[in-house]
Amino acid sequence: MNRIIAFCLCALFFSVTWAQAPLVVSTHPIYLIAKEITHGVEEPVLLLGNQTGHDVQLTPSNRKTIMDASLVIWVGKEHEAPLEKVLGDNAKAVSILNSGIIQALPLRSTRGVVQKDTVDTHVWLDPNNAVRIGFFVAALRSQQYPENKTAYWNNAKNFAKEMLLASQKVTSAGVARPYWAYHDAYQYLERSLNLKFAGALTDDPHVAPTVAQIKFLNDTRPYKKMCLLAESSASPSQYRKLGAIAFQSVDETLAKQQDFVVAWQTLAQETQACVLNARK
Repeated sequence: MNRIIAFCLCALFFSVTWAQAPLVVSTHPIYLIAKEITHGVEEPVLLLGNQTGHDVQLTPSNRKTIMDASLVIWVGKEHEAPLEKVLGDNAKAVSILNSGIIQALPLRSTRGVVQKDTVDTHVWLDPNNAVRIGFFVAALRSQQYPENKTAYWNNAKNFAKEMLLASQKVTSAGVARPYWAYHDAYQYLERSLNLKFAGALTDDPHVAPTVAQIKFLNDTRPYKKMCLLAESSASPSQYRKLGAIAFQSVDETLAKQQDFVVAWQTLAQETQACVLNARK
């Protein structure tokens, strides 16, 4: 009996020793990419769940998840400022924005003026960035668990092929078509979809647009009927004074989706249809 107990304890020890500690990912779009890379090996853990990076409320459970992780991948303090206190100096945490692996763009004002020393944090919407993030996850996890390196890298290669193919399907040529956004969160789609930003209603989706900005958009509208990309929470009363618009409800966080490539392609197709519905 004692030998059996000793054997069981030994087996338990080795199972705990060799089990991979969790990969924790801060926000949903990066989590979807991580799922693609770790498929068949492990299931990443989404830290923030239904929260966005801007309204983080860390619970004791969230803090324990961070403590138990072998790696935490987050976008960065520019996107998830409240996480800076727990992840900024955490040796297990890696910021995508600080990694040097993605091409980031600066923020723009509601009238399209580039703002110096800023960064638009919606980097996952650029197909090339999404692919780079995928390979980045594969590289980090392969360093930690080299026995799974082949699986991680094969998954990353497959994800890259699917992502770039999805991008090619919606690529359009010709003169760039103008569009409006409720707030400027979609510039990483512009190159793929051949779009031109013509202004936003507000620089904060939680702040109502001003009368002056509505007047600016109407006075400078490129088309009689304009495409407006907006969150579903945007109130019609806040944009009905824009006149003729093709309204498209969109979500740059991809919150309700479970497959990154499908989610990105859906967003791209919806945006493209909205812009094509605009008329001079």
